[in-house]
Amino acid sequence: MHSSEHAVCVAINDNNRAWYEMLVPFLLSLRQTGYDGRIAVIGYGLSERKRQILASQSVDVIEASAEYALPVGRFIEAAEYCARHPQIRKLALYDADIWFCAPTFDLFSHIGDDRIHACPDPLFCTFVVTPLIGERRDHHWRLVVDEVRARHGGALQAGLVAGTADAWARYANHLRDCIARVGTDFQECFGLDTTFLHLWSAQGETALLDPVQNFVSKYGIHESFDEHDGRTTLRYHGEPIRALHMTGDIRFLDRWRYYANHIDAALRDGAPFALSDGTRAPADAIAARIAATDYVRSAGLSVSSASLEGSAGAYLQALDEPGGTMLVGSGNHEVVFTATRDIAKLNVYVTHPSGSPSPLLSEVLVDGQAQRKGTELTAHFAYQVVAGTVVTLRSTSLGGQQCNAIWRLREAPDMQQ
Repeated sequence: MHSSEHAVCVAINDNNRAWYEMLVPFLLSLRQTGYDGRIAVIGYGLSERKRQILASQSVDVIEASAEYALPVGRFIEAAEYCARHPQIRKLALYDADIWFCAPTFDLFSHIGDDRIHACPDPLFCTFVVTPLIGERRDHHWRLVVDEVRARHGGALQAGLVAGTADAWARYANHLRDCIARVGTDFQECFGLDTTFLHLWSAQGETALLDPVQNFVSKYGIHESFDEHDGRTTLRYHGEPIRALHMTGDIRFLDRWRYYANHIDAALRDGAPFALSDGTRAPADAIAARIAATDYVRSAGLSVSSASLEGSAGAYLQALDEPGGTMLVGSGNHEVVFTATRDIAKLNVYVTHPSGSPSPLLSEVLVDGQAQRKGTELTAHFAYQVVAGTVVTLRSTSLGGQQCNAIWRLREAPDMQQ
């Protein structure tokens, strides 16, 4: 099947954090698979700036109707997009918090009939039944739980729904019928999209995809390291994971995060998606505050310069802590120190606050020689420096991304035995 007959869709609202942490990794990683079919973003209130960026990157922008909210409306929008482009034979709609781990994209080769295709869920979550209300609640409960279990052995995920144009047309009609019964049979709440998918499944209208096509970490991820090229492949039962669903519990876990595993490609290919200029500007007041901390004053370090991204929300704070100095920053920043004397032990730690994104690139440069933080939670670099050595701490992300870093400078390491 020709690539123009395939379409991959994703829906998103105008939230900037979702733009950087969901949509950009989704699009960049999809391109890295070699997928060359249609890509469409279903926009719910996207700014003109974001629409222009997507159009410049050959991504179709679907202006979502205000008639339906995103969780369910996106499926109807995808079906209507398919209908407007009759050359599309197969379409997949993904959640935005997914990135593509494998070097190839083979989803559409697994769509073999006119049923809706979805991946199994390792858990049968309560939100599948929470939307059920009214006199027919028990009947619908049996359908979404018992009937789906009988057919597929467990629950389905709505994070990837794929099918032929005909499958999408019929599924959209089913969704419109379900939406018309919100208030009588269903209540508007989290999980409604999955409930409606289960009701469709109860009619025999769904087929299972391999979990690797929309993989949740609760299945268990095996990290396969290739000693020859240094690459780590994420696998499940020996099979490379195609698309990893970065659910809230792992969203900013660098071990499996797109950005941390593809630093250079993300900085290069993600630049056109930046919402603002990430260039750093001199910040003399910040440099003075860093220079005034106890450890920096006593350790034989002078602050040559500090610079900070100019976008809103960027900051860099300096704090004293027992035995050292802590720098907490958001946005692109750089601090340059010069050793005023020999320093026998300079320990530098870099990490990030839990629950927030880490910078794409955190690096320590000693006289220009760089060491990078990788996918580990905390990187530790230890140096012995001589007078005149230049030590640079640098954090780099996409302009406006507002990633957060914590730097700690100490004479003694945190733990020593």
